Amino acid sequence: MPENEQNHSRATAEYSRVIPVWKFALFSIASMGLYQMYWNYKNWKFFKEKDNLDVSPFWRTFFMPIFLSSLFDRFSDMLKADGHPTNYPTPLLIFIWVFMNTCCPYAEGPIFLAYYFSFLAFIPVLDSLNVYWKKKFPDLPDKPLTAGQIILLMAGIFSFFIILLGTLFPE
Repeated sequence: MPENEQNHSRATAEYSRVIPVWKFALFSIASMGLYQMYWNYKNWKFFKEKDNLDVSPFWRTFFMPIFLSSLFDRFSDMLKADGHPTNYPTPLLIFIWVFMNTCCPYAEGPIFLAYYFSFLAFIPVLDSLNVYWKKKFPDLPDKPLTAGQIILLMAGIFSFFIILLGTLFPE
């Protein structure tokens, strides 16, 4: 690993960068996909600082369908450079994510609910990253949920169940 990446990662981490898949899924469903945008923003910000990139994390997130592939590729390059194999199919993952976010919200009936599961396209990337971060910094603790996050999760899950009931039992 390049020295600047290791120093940056250690200096900015009091908690592990590992994001359990269940947490990513729960936040994605509860936020109706907005957490995926937050995750995208935070990771572009990470690469901007780590690699001294001249990019705007905001605009990379705003145009997420265009730049998500290059983010996944950056992770793949970072992992491979440190000897961690990656085998996730970036084009397929991007296709799944774009399809679920563009077609499913306009579908009728229960197919509409597939929109909430667009986080599935992130799981192979998250799994690879989680293995990497656990090996890189095994002593860092997982970041606990804050009271605000718990409140937002409860509100989001409540909203999801209202939408679920409305979709499954229209009248």
